[in-house]
Amino acid sequence: MSETANLTIKLPLQLKERIKALAESNSVSMSAEIGARLERSLNEDSAAPTEHVAADVDNQHTQEITEQPFTSSEVKKLRALLNATSKKKSKKK
Repeated sequence: MSETANLTIKLPLQLKERIKALAESNSVSMSAEIGARLERSLNEDSAAPTEHVAADVDNQHTQEITEQPFTSSEVKKLRALLNATSKKKSKKK
């Protein structure tokens, strides 16, 4: 028999009731159900890669569209347009 430790935790009542129902359906105690689920969760965590890739994070299955940054000539044109727009607005006031 393996060693056990007592642990007191606070859970939302709804979660406790879910665990209780799962334990009953699996014909085990709540402690056994919680222990098995924790063990499974910890085993999954250790088997998972340590670095996350974008596909792991993206649960909407969308693809990020990456665009090239503006060239210096495009930046100059944008600045000129912004300056012209701000000058027009200041003249209207």
